[in-house]
Amino acid sequence: MTSGRQKRAQIKAKRSGKARVLATRSYEPLLDPLPYGALAADQLALAHDNTYGPRPRYYVDKAFHCRDCNVREVWTAAQQKWWYEIAKGKIGSQAVCCNACRRQQRLRSAQSRRIHIEGLIAKHGGEETAKRLKLAPVVMQRMLAAWSARSPRVDPIEQAARSEPRRIRRDLKPKTRGVQ
Repeated sequence: MTSGRQKRAQIKAKRSGKARVLATRSYEPLLDPLPYGALAADQLALAHDNTYGPRPRYYVDKAFHCRDCNVREVWTAAQQKWWYEIAKGKIGSQAVCCNACRRQQRLRSAQSRRIHIEGLIAKHGGEETAKRLKLAPVVMQRMLAAWSARSPRVDPIEQAARSEPRRIRRDLKPKTRGVQ
């Protein structure tokens, strides 16, 4: 059995041995040449991500398939550099959607946001909605003016009824029970 003093001495010796080993290691970027077409990574700009794994030394173009439309796209080194260093994206994240699908997702989310806010305005009025959303009434008026300047909102069921054949139009009508 060892005493507390002996255990502390062993722990200190072990720690100093680890410190000597770590002091001999260099964390400077390796002197290997960068691959052709690669962009060097700024290690200081990547410090935002507290990851256990290694940070990238460089970025190269990566090919991927869009998860929505299965189109093959390339995530360029410049786009990766922007995502990781300027937008501060997670190091382990990768592109999964093509530009067209991302644009459609943003459009869908903007439309649903617009529908939601218009519903709140119809229910509570403009000033109460601005308070609930923690927006200035002037900002709310600007949003409404911008939305009204664009094309009017189309009901998706009505749009589907116009574009689909006649048999589907009957399916969209509410069914009545017992009354013929």
